[in-house]
Amino acid sequence: MSDSHALVLLIDDVSAIVEELLTFMELHGIPAIGVSDLDQAVSALETNASIRVLACDVRLGRESGLSIVGRIREHAQLSEREFGYLFITGDQIQPDPALVMPEHLVLTKPVQPQLLIGTLQQMLGRFAETSDHAGGVQ
Repeated sequence: MSDSHALVLLIDDVSAIVEELLTFMELHGIPAIGVSDLDQAVSALETNASIRVLACDVRLGRESGLSIVGRIREHAQLSEREFGYLFITGDQIQPDPALVMPEHLVLTKPVQPQLLIGTLQQMLGRFAETSDHAGGVQ
């Protein structure tokens, strides 16, 4: 699969997890690419206009995966695009009132693979419906 057709960007700092999940997504027909940190994530988003959903681990070494939202908002081109956000965590996420978050989903580790695939398919389906309506007959 070419990166230019990826619909999902997987962000996790554990390369074995990235490889395993990318293989699993490919087996279920979900085109995806993976990166290990937020700098790579921004670069991947800049070069892959087809990406619609970000599946991001909350703990990325010294970074918080939640910070991807701010990076996208501050980026001139990426802030114009619509993304679905799926955060994956082993911890309880306590909402930070200072952090304005877009609509997002959270899965708690250990994530059942079928739940992950079903969630991604549902999120991608929403984008397909949106584009169908945008180009549809009035």
